[in-house]
Amino acid sequence: MNWETNRTNIESGQFRTINGNSDELIAVGRITKAGFPCSVPITTNGRYDAVVDIGNNKLIRIQIKGTSIGTAGFTGGGRSGRQINRDVEQGTYKYTKADCDLIFIIDGTNGECYLIPIEDIDQWGGTKKLSKLQEYKENWGILEKMAEDS
Repeated sequence: MNWETNRTNIESGQFRTINGNSDELIAVGRITKAGFPCSVPITTNGRYDAVVDIGNNKLIRIQIKGTSIGTAGFTGGGRSGRQINRDVEQGTYKYTKADCDLIFIIDGTNGECYLIPIEDIDQWGGTKKLSKLQEYKENWGILEKMAEDS
């Protein structure tokens, strides 16, 4: 089942922000429903979107990325100030271990989740098709393994 989007025709720039916020809320809900307590930082625009208690006295930082086009993105900073002033230079960067511990992709068309340890993206470019990420799809054991390895 595909999810409905923007049925009220909200302006595209504004909807993009709302849609991203929705993806983060869905991800936090999925993480919590899977049994992992999850907290969201008060401030926005950080290099991680949530902190998750994976057990074994271990907290991890998660960067949540939504997609509705079948491609996962591993970069941030692309809109840094550009939504206010188009003349601002973009500050795009690829996420690293200094930023977060896991990239959590949420498919905005159906709610499927992809849990990708940050080390796994080192050899990849800035994007990867979801069809090439099947080993990470709904693989909640990745969080359990991260807890065991701590």
